[in-house]
Amino acid sequence: MRYLLAAILIAACGPKPAPVEVPVLPTDGTAHIAQPTTAPKQDKDPWTGRTDMITAPPAAQPAALVIPPVDNFKLANGLDVYVIKNDRLPVVSFDLAIKAGRQQEPRARLGVSEATADMLVKGTRKHDAIGLAKAIDFVGGTIGADATFEATLVSCSVLARNKSSCLDLLPEMITQSTFPDQELAKIKDQMVAAVRGRLDNAEQLAAVQVQNLLWSNDHVRGWINSEQSVAAIRRDEVINWAKTWYVPNNAILVVAGDIDGKTIKGELERAFGSWKKAEVPPTPSFKEPGLSGIRIRLVDKPGQTQTHIRIAQFGIKHDDPRFFDTLVWNYALGGGAFSSRMMKVVRVQGGKTYGASSAFDRNLDKGSFVTQTFTRNAEAVATTKMLLKEIDKMQKDGPSEQEVAAAVANIAGGYALRYQSAGDFASALIGAELHGFGNEYLANYPLAVGKVDVAAAKRAAAEILDPKNYVIVMVGDAKDLEPQLKKEGWRYEKVSYTDVITPEPKDVAPPADAKALAAAKKVVADALAAKGGKKVGAYKTMRTTASGTTTIQGQSLPVDIDRQVVMPDKMRIDATIAKQMKVIVAIDGKTGWEIAPGKGNKPALVDLAGNDMAAAQFEAWRDPELILVKANDPAAKLTPLADDTIDGKPQSVVQLASPFGALAVTLFIDKKTKLITRMSYSDAGQTETDDFADYRDVKGIKVAFKRISATSGRNTALTVDKVDFDVTVSPDLFKKPATP
Repeated sequence: MRYLLAAILIAACGPKPAPVEVPVLPTDGTAHIAQPTTAPKQDKDPWTGRTDMITAPPAAQPAALVIPPVDNFKLANGLDVYVIKNDRLPVVSFDLAIKAGRQQEPRARLGVSEATADMLVKGTRKHDAIGLAKAIDFVGGTIGADATFEATLVSCSVLARNKSSCLDLLPEMITQSTFPDQELAKIKDQMVAAVRGRLDNAEQLAAVQVQNLLWSNDHVRGWINSEQSVAAIRRDEVINWAKTWYVPNNAILVVAGDIDGKTIKGELERAFGSWKKAEVPPTPSFKEPGLSGIRIRLVDKPGQTQTHIRIAQFGIKHDDPRFFDTLVWNYALGGGAFSSRMMKVVRVQGGKTYGASSAFDRNLDKGSFVTQTFTRNAEAVATTKMLLKEIDKMQKDGPSEQEVAAAVANIAGGYALRYQSAGDFASALIGAELHGFGNEYLANYPLAVGKVDVAAAKRAAAEILDPKNYVIVMVGDAKDLEPQLKKEGWRYEKVSYTDVITPEPKDVAPPADAKALAAAKKVVADALAAKGGKKVGAYKTMRTTASGTTTIQGQSLPVDIDRQVVMPDKMRIDATIAKQMKVIVAIDGKTGWEIAPGKGNKPALVDLAGNDMAAAQFEAWRDPELILVKANDPAAKLTPLADDTIDGKPQSVVQLASPFGALAVTLFIDKKTKLITRMSYSDAGQTETDDFADYRDVKGIKVAFKRISATSGRNTALTVDKVDFDVTVSPDLFKKPATP
């Protein structure tokens, strides 16, 4: 929303003194004409002192948004449904959000989420691409699919009388897409064209370059796709992506418009009933890269007459308590269009460019805070310094009382204008539910903005902005920019605008030979059959107790382990070392906690987050009693490796990719017994191996009673005392205690 801020200044000039007569050479223009040395007399401003002027009314107090009633229920397959009834227009929309996007992509297959989403409208078992287009065109509706950073969005909109078309086509696209090779080739051509088009768009180039510089090639936010990464996408990977993530218990459906609230649940059950629920892998987590000092990247684009500038630092999560405070101070800094400081300083005061702005990501993870502008090459460094000065001032002093009042009035006052239709509510509700906020968040958004005061906004700006640690990207002609950078003494790296931003990882294995892959799948299937077949993983709970020794830095200590698992995603490990030191790790889905010795060896209770949470989830994922079930899944990514021997016994070797970044587990399977002899994985340059022996039958499942784990500086040898399945496990075990 834009507001006009104008001051009318009318000055009447008095009689001008006679000009001084100076001889002028032909064609000299005015450069050689003497100018008056005394300023013209100014008349009094006629508007001063007037009492009949109309003044703007005071801003209304922020009020809660009135949203239509929202009905929420789950289908039998776990699909979370929200229904918004609004019969103002005879239209109904179906918006499906699947919780998987670029954030879940492995580095080796950048673009697979986008390709999979685009393929949903390119053919099913019932319709080819043209058939789908004709089916929706016939009723004057629309269908579409797209992948974002956090989710894949699939939509269908029609006149209310034709809602059956969406009820047919939407589930068909999700459950029956065939992902034809010829259509995938077209999609990849379009994606390559977008990558090439980015080279000719300095604005897009600056946007991706700054993310890469800020987050690096070791973080998903820093990965930028290329022609090579797009070319590497294969049909089987697209199919596996859909099978892995496109499941109803990993999705949200919002139905909005002119619908019958009494019949819609039954209609949805019939439409989506064939969509089966499945276990969903955890979202990979990445360590936030360090940011110390200032890093500058000059992207040389010869012939570019304007320089696109980006200044970035780490931002905040959407659920950060300072979110609304940040909305306000950022509005004053660069988010408020023509009323913001950045716009004023570079446009009005500096005359450097048309405008500048700042914004921050609103995701569940910590995103980026980015300032952007463009200017003439000759003004690039001067403009950058002006922006940096404004960031520094905002960090030190925060926004003024007037700026906070204006920001609150504009943000809260313009909020209701976003909602003009039921579809607008549906889109907003999906965003809120994806982040776990609920529809109350939408209704109370203006009130939350209205609660921000000057002190809170100042405090948030001071805490979040960091004028000493940030990155700068300039996309322009290096011959114009380098002299300016060197004059300022700014150190920088220079890259060509055509350089691949994120190189392909060197350790990506080439596609496996079809026969070798089939042989690897048979090895896994035989191993699963030898372990117990369908009984493996069919249980609901499992408890294993073991005892032994662990060697840490040459010191051997006794250790006792009690591991309890509740399918599909609960695990608790109680470890007692040297009969006195206790460590407890518990995870319940996407949350977890730990009790471990803290200061003075007193027990400390902490929430698991980031890499610690990912490590605990990975530990649960690679459970030796379940790993073969995962490896036997049709969507599993198997890589056949060369045969090996352990203690003279021949082994078949298969590598199984995990959902945790680049982590993969290598399985060594005895060719004679068909049982797992060893599991290994590498992380951060260290390799851990787990050896298994002394298999015994427990309720029809072969379980290894001897286990040895070894990694750098640590060796643990355990003997299983008891293992049982479908035992009673209290749900309270996984609840975070009040005190350690």
